[in-house]
Amino acid sequence: MVHAAHQGDFLNEDEAVATAVLLMIAGHETTSNLLANGVLAFLHHPEQIDLLRRDPNLITPAVEECLRYDPPLTATVRWAKEHIALEGRRITAGEKLLLVLAAANRDPAQFPDPDRFDITRGVTPQQHVAFAVGMHYCLGAALARQEGAVAFSTLFQRFRTVQLATDTLVYKPMVIARALERLPVVFT
Repeated sequence: MVHAAHQGDFLNEDEAVATAVLLMIAGHETTSNLLANGVLAFLHHPEQIDLLRRDPNLITPAVEECLRYDPPLTATVRWAKEHIALEGRRITAGEKLLLVLAAANRDPAQFPDPDRFDITRGVTPQQHVAFAVGMHYCLGAALARQEGAVAFSTLFQRFRTVQLATDTLVYKPMVIARALERLPVVFT
């Protein structure tokens, strides 16, 4: 980043530090939320753990289903670049929009029976918007997917029993992320 140039302009020190902090926080937050939300989804659907144990090749679609079912980021903010009409509402250029990614990932037109957690669903990265799309696509998406695959595979292959150790889950008070304060589990 220190040597990166765009049309002859280099990042100044503040921009380099801000970008490094963004990458560190975004990568950590996305992955930790994916892991916690994914483990919780599996614990609420133990038959899916059994499926993954019987067929470890389901790990890639399992990670995608975790991302779709309970994404690490629930929403994002964008500003309209131009005037548009959407679903009978007029959005003006410059208007601030809250785009709810989690709702898009539960769209019944895109995902039949969207409230069901099913690792055999065959969800592809192009179908859900857990990491956004286009120029705002998450830089850490590939790493988060890899970390999720390793973590879920290892956890459910190594431990025969994984159980939630509490009846009360507390989420961090965040608008755009779905982040547990902690996820206490018992392994045997």
